[in-house]
Amino acid sequence: MTAALGAVLCGLAALTIWGTVTAVDAAEAQSRALRLDAVFGDISTAVSVQEMLARHYQLEPSPAGRDRYAAAVAEADAAVERAVTLSYGPALADAQRLRAEQGAYREAADKLIDLVTQRDASAIAQDRLEVTPAYYTLQQDATEVSVRHHELAQQLVADLRRVQTRMFAATAGGFAVGLALVAAIWRVVLAYQRRILHHAEASQHQAYHDPLTGLPNRLLFQRRLEGAIGADSPHRRLAVMLIDMNGFKAVNDTLGHHAGDEVLMETARRLRGVCRDGDTVARLGGDEFAVLLPDAAPQDAEECAHRAVGALRRNFLVPSGSAAVSGSVGLALAAAGACAETTLRHADAAMYRAKTSGKGVAVYDPAVDTDQPRRMELFGDLRALLSDGDPQQQLVLFYQPQVRLADATVTAAEALVRWRHPQHGLLPPAAFLSVMEAGGLELPFTYHLLRLAVEQAARWSALGRPMAVSVNVPPNCLLDEAFVDQVRTALARAGLPPALLRLEITESGMAADPDRAREALCRLRGDGVQVSIDDFGTGFSSMSQLKMLTADELKIDRSFVQDLATDPNDVILVRSAIDLAHNLGLFVTAEGVEDIASLAVLTTLGCEQAQGFALAHPVPPEQLFAECAKAGSTARMMLDPARSGGRAVRPRNC
Repeated sequence: MTAALGAVLCGLAALTIWGTVTAVDAAEAQSRALRLDAVFGDISTAVSVQEMLARHYQLEPSPAGRDRYAAAVAEADAAVERAVTLSYGPALADAQRLRAEQGAYREAADKLIDLVTQRDASAIAQDRLEVTPAYYTLQQDATEVSVRHHELAQQLVADLRRVQTRMFAATAGGFAVGLALVAAIWRVVLAYQRRILHHAEASQHQAYHDPLTGLPNRLLFQRRLEGAIGADSPHRRLAVMLIDMNGFKAVNDTLGHHAGDEVLMETARRLRGVCRDGDTVARLGGDEFAVLLPDAAPQDAEECAHRAVGALRRNFLVPSGSAAVSGSVGLALAAAGACAETTLRHADAAMYRAKTSGKGVAVYDPAVDTDQPRRMELFGDLRALLSDGDPQQQLVLFYQPQVRLADATVTAAEALVRWRHPQHGLLPPAAFLSVMEAGGLELPFTYHLLRLAVEQAARWSALGRPMAVSVNVPPNCLLDEAFVDQVRTALARAGLPPALLRLEITESGMAADPDRAREALCRLRGDGVQVSIDDFGTGFSSMSQLKMLTADELKIDRSFVQDLATDPNDVILVRSAIDLAHNLGLFVTAEGVEDIASLAVLTTLGCEQAQGFALAHPVPPEQLFAECAKAGSTARMMLDPARSGGRAVRPRNC
């Protein structure tokens, strides 16, 4: 027995030593493989970021954009050098190859950046012939290397598990013959192995998850996105949401970084709350989050994006106070054959448009978000024009008369912008407004047009022919702290009575921050400025907001007017809108009137004013009074002679 027990003990001791050494070696090998996996994953991510910032610089060349690109290139170079430093064996060859490919891409991209900065037309050829091939070579190689080392790490985990299994079987046999001492030895060995395995699994979890929120990090999100795109499913419907927090920096600055961490953790909880179980919510870094919807119809994905914006709009309650933070969401639907980088880039472009427009959610639109040379040219010209104050007066306002139906009098006109471009001629709003909105030029653009309209209205007033001028105001202006002062300054400099300025806002313009927008409008109405609710019926504002919004005019959208003479349902909707406006003390203007029959119906329904091609077209200011006379004549022909006692109604202002 003693000899047998000694043999068992010796065998168990040998087994323990062998298993421990093997497990430690496997764990160390796995740890090294995980480090290499993370390093090569960082390279893949850094390459994507520097490419994205290079594309952003093509769209909007600026010193800040170039600095961000240079920082991204430096981060990519640093990631490659870390890989070279940490690598050994075959991995070292991979790292050195990636370093050479990164150098080739950086050289081509730097040349492209210089060409774009110099506005050199050869930038497009440089992008197509050198930058794009170098990027795809680098990105594909980085992805393949990362995947290969990730698979190696997974294989080492499996090897470690097999070692544990073999040790379990051998130790269990020894337990049957080695009595209590062998059992004690087994328990010690097993506990040790579990700690090693737990450490390996914890290391893997840390490599793929954000330590603050517990969400998947950028690397894991990109892997899941690549897997979802590569899934062999003919009916695959995949969407990606990219979310950026608005006002998060102010939380860190005013409430402290601990409060910022609380906001980020609460953001993660809210985003998980609006998503399904199979969706992936990830934190990409800083205050940027992403959501992968692996199987969602476009309508469902857009509804999820709006739910996310709504969830983030509620104030965040943290121990140090209340944080008012919101989110901007860019939504991209994965097209057939698209790669993960392209889909993320599309979502990022849509998110940038959502952020600059203030609308909360934007769906990627190739016609708006794609880097087209013409759009880039228009954006650059418009930005330079606004920066210089438009010395050549390229931005001009046309005016469309608004006819008062009771007596065919024209007392107001809507200002509509045109661009006399030196190369492209007279451009309509549709040709450049989306470029302006996507480029974040809404504030200087609107304030410039406001000054033009006020100055023109002041000239008409000085001639003894006062004319109220309507100016469209986008949502971002209502949230700008300088908005009220801009309006007051424009009125004071031109000497225009405030009652001759009418600001047109949309229903959706009140949605982002209704209290703040309402406060700005109330201050201006207190000065005598008129407020008009534009495009009524197309937004989603609640009746309570409409009740609390102090306004003077309600404009019925053209979509309800164009078929008014033939569609009874439109008649019902327009009558309801007119009754609602009158009950709230507002006068009503119908826009988009394109036929006399609709004009007659509007008069019967009690609509006060109308504008549209049936009455008059938008014209330059010097032609406005002639166009007013034409509009008044058309309206008089429509009016019931009995309403004017059989006499023709003579327009008073025009």
